[in-house]
Amino acid sequence: MAIVPQIVYTATDESGEVGTTSINVPTGFSLTQYGEFGAAMATLLDKILDGKVESADICFGVDISSLINNIPIATSDREAVGAFQFRTLQDTKVNINVPTLYELKVGAGSDDIDQGDSDVAAFITAVEDGIAVTGGTVIPCDVGELDIDQIVYARESFRPYPSKG
Repeated sequence: MAIVPQIVYTATDESGEVGTTSINVPTGFSLTQYGEFGAAMATLLDKILDGKVESADICFGVDISSLINNIPIATSDREAVGAFQFRTLQDTKVNINVPTLYELKVGAGSDDIDQGDSDVAAFITAVEDGIAVTGGTVIPCDVGELDIDQIVYARESFRPYPSKG
């Protein structure tokens, strides 16, 4: 399966409603080149929109076709969010919100996510310590590229999403 990078543009209208569009781009370019393309295309979009171009994000697809549990269960709910907050050594807060949180990962009578659960613990460890890849370890970071150091909290929250259509 070919993984094609894309630039995703987010635009808002006068009322603050958000829309996105994406443009696929070929593989083989550097991040700098994709960034130059993204900025140039944003300039062109800006001239044909009467809304505001809010952002341009470079996205690289990852082949996840081998996931064996990648089927939603009947009770899954996109509004049930696993709200994880981490911090860096410099005490920058980093929030990671995971939609459709599995209810059995939450402590009974609580909104605390069970950090002792092996799956939850593995996720937290991967965020704090990274994942080994060919040639090194990729450690998640904040927007200033400071490594995430420690979990602050993990709790279930519910967030309404705009209805489709």
